[in-house]
Amino acid sequence: MAKKNITSEKVQAATPLKKIEKQTLFLTSSTLVPLIVCALYFAVHFLPDFDGYDGMGFHWLYLVVLDMLVIVFLAFRKDDYENATVTILKNTFSKLFLAFFILAGLSTITAINPTEAWVCYVRLIATIIAFFNISILLHKRNDLFKILAHLLALILLVESYQAITLFLNGFGNTPLTELVMSLKGKAGNKNIFAAGLAVKIPFVIYLIHTGKIGSKVFSMFVFILGSLSIFIINARATYLSLLLILIMYMAYCLFLYWKEKKLEQTLTRIGLILIPLIIAFFVSQIEISTVLSFEDESVAKGFGSVSERLSSVAQTNDESNQVRLRLWSHAIDYTKKHPLIGCGYGNWKIASIPYQRLITNDLYVPIHAHNDYLEAFAELGIPGGLLYLSLYVCLLVFTLKTLFSKAKEETKMFAVFSLISFSAYAVDALFNFPMERPISQLFFAFIAALNVGAYIKGREEQFGEKQPSKKAGLLKLIYLLITFLLLIPSTYVTYLTYKSLIVQRNVLGDLNNEPLKLDWKMVVPSFPPIPNLSATAQPIASIKGRYLYEAGKMEESLVLLEKGRKDNPVIGYSEFLKAGVYFRMGKYDSAARNAGIAFYMRPKAKTYFQTYVAVLAKQKDTANIKKAFAEYDSHRHHPFGWNLYLMGMLNSTGKGNYQLLAMADSAIKIFASYDSAVNELKIRRQEILGSMNAPVIVNNGITPAFLQAQKYYASGISAFGAGKLENAAQNFIKASELNPNDYIIYENIAMSYFNMANYKKALVYFDKALSFKTCVNGKSEFFKGVALINLGKNEEGCGFLKISKSKKYKEKEAELDNILKTRCGV
Repeated sequence: MAKKNITSEKVQAATPLKKIEKQTLFLTSSTLVPLIVCALYFAVHFLPDFDGYDGMGFHWLYLVVLDMLVIVFLAFRKDDYENATVTILKNTFSKLFLAFFILAGLSTITAINPTEAWVCYVRLIATIIAFFNISILLHKRNDLFKILAHLLALILLVESYQAITLFLNGFGNTPLTELVMSLKGKAGNKNIFAAGLAVKIPFVIYLIHTGKIGSKVFSMFVFILGSLSIFIINARATYLSLLLILIMYMAYCLFLYWKEKKLEQTLTRIGLILIPLIIAFFVSQIEISTVLSFEDESVAKGFGSVSERLSSVAQTNDESNQVRLRLWSHAIDYTKKHPLIGCGYGNWKIASIPYQRLITNDLYVPIHAHNDYLEAFAELGIPGGLLYLSLYVCLLVFTLKTLFSKAKEETKMFAVFSLISFSAYAVDALFNFPMERPISQLFFAFIAALNVGAYIKGREEQFGEKQPSKKAGLLKLIYLLITFLLLIPSTYVTYLTYKSLIVQRNVLGDLNNEPLKLDWKMVVPSFPPIPNLSATAQPIASIKGRYLYEAGKMEESLVLLEKGRKDNPVIGYSEFLKAGVYFRMGKYDSAARNAGIAFYMRPKAKTYFQTYVAVLAKQKDTANIKKAFAEYDSHRHHPFGWNLYLMGMLNSTGKGNYQLLAMADSAIKIFASYDSAVNELKIRRQEILGSMNAPVIVNNGITPAFLQAQKYYASGISAFGAGKLENAAQNFIKASELNPNDYIIYENIAMSYFNMANYKKALVYFDKALSFKTCVNGKSEFFKGVALINLGKNEEGCGFLKISKSKKYKEKEAELDNILKTRCGV
């Protein structure tokens, strides 16, 4: 009887305990807190921009404040998370991340613009602290992986539903380009949004892989919607991400088959992924084909089927590919020139501008290199770039070590799926700039935390747990103290940045108005002291200076414009505005000097060219007007430049002549297809004819030969701008025969042959140009020096390059310095 009673007591005691354990699983703070914190981090997906020019302003502020709240929570849990903190801090990935973080912080000291470096650096602070916070809270909590996967699946479901609904509702009412560009959620643009969808796909695949029937069906439905959204968004980089995810998962299934030898199970696993993907693919193709059938051919070229978009990735003639490759080459070139210390964290937006001076029109600035790896090298030098790459390599090594260890299969699975998700981020970093976007950086921190956690758990399962560190409490305290001290200024900086973006939302649009519409009394005081660059890389001090300039406050404006020049010394915006200020003050020499600096810094900027010509016309400096026109037209062959040139020359002389008349006639023929522009040119022609009735024209000495020379010269300019270099050279030669006293004609002949790589002929005409005392700007010496070097006459070429340097030739200053350093030893 005693034995029976004892057995009975055990059964009765065991059953309630098991029930209690299940019922209280979600009631413990150790379970609820990590889930709540992760949910709060994920909430950034749905936050509005709150009136900012860019939604990331408020999003970064939210993440910094959330980091702070988590740190406060960890501080109040005095005796908890100590070992977790120490374990995470001692991990190799954490050490590499901290090394990158410290180097990025040091770069703010040597950055081109230290303030902008700090504005960007606080985002890295938010990211690395989020990584540590999530890692600490999820330490040894592999049991939460499936719950987190369900949470991400729900977010993917909501985002996909919103994107598909927006697309279907907009079809027929909104132009296709505008419609697709609007599919960006809260991520900032469609590419980042699509990449965010792709990062979540592996967690859905994990649920399909491990879930029961109900979970599999739900997850497959989410997978269909998520894939359909990605296909509709038409982002090529995300197609590559999706393809890589599929390949990596199939490789994992084959790896499991190699271990388990279960063919049917392997085929089922792969089939459950391929079926929803195929469904999404065909539905998307039907949708895209239907939409494209209603669009004209020019719009349709930018979109297409998945296969067409994927194939275009490798097409060198694709315009977007050419832009990316050009941006990448600029970052590589900058790294070569600054191998140890780059331009400073977040400063590539400034360093990239000189590379774009002859590429992008007006004041457009490519803020990013569209490759986070290359941008890291450019901003932090080779050491920083290698540290950034090491983060990706480290997680790959962690996963492989875990996969081939004696850890539990569940732990291996967590490592594999977190790496698959991270691979989607890695592809996005190859083509875009997720390092700047808060949603992307949150996932960088979260996925890295999961992968590191799986690696640590796998090591413990294989080798056993290490004894808790005796200094765990002290190390946790140090961590909390340092992060708290970092987050205080970060909160301040991100708050001011958000406030600035609210102001910029109205002001940046107003800058296109002439005159400005907003009141300077409202605009100038509303800008906070940080940041000092706008979202478009224009100096905010210069923007404020423009408002003061238009309000007639010249001296106050000049002070701000000089400050703006230092904040971004390579965009020319401050000099452009200073030219206007000095012009209104009657200081025409200063106006011309600043207008010239701005124009030659950005010779494809219409407003810079317009201002420079206006100032030169006031000074009656026709020689520099001709030179400026030749420069502008060689880069931007458009009727605007010709019309402005005619106006400038007419205003300079006060009278028209046959030379201007010939130019006007040529322009009307060249740009016959530009209806409105031709009307403007015809007006200029009438003004020239009307002014030629004055007696002064009689004594101008205009001969038929001179008139014919100008026609040849105009034809040469036109041919040069169209890339017909041989034709340009022949026309310039004919012009020089009829008008042998203008050095610019000989310089243009030389430049035509130089661009054809016919350096011997180019040297003949450079010598003729240099024989004139009026050839004083150093241009002919520079190109003659380069031509000589290309012909193997290094020493002689270096001599001319040094002369060009002494004449302060600015247009090719960076190239000149580089050649003098690498080929001449100067």
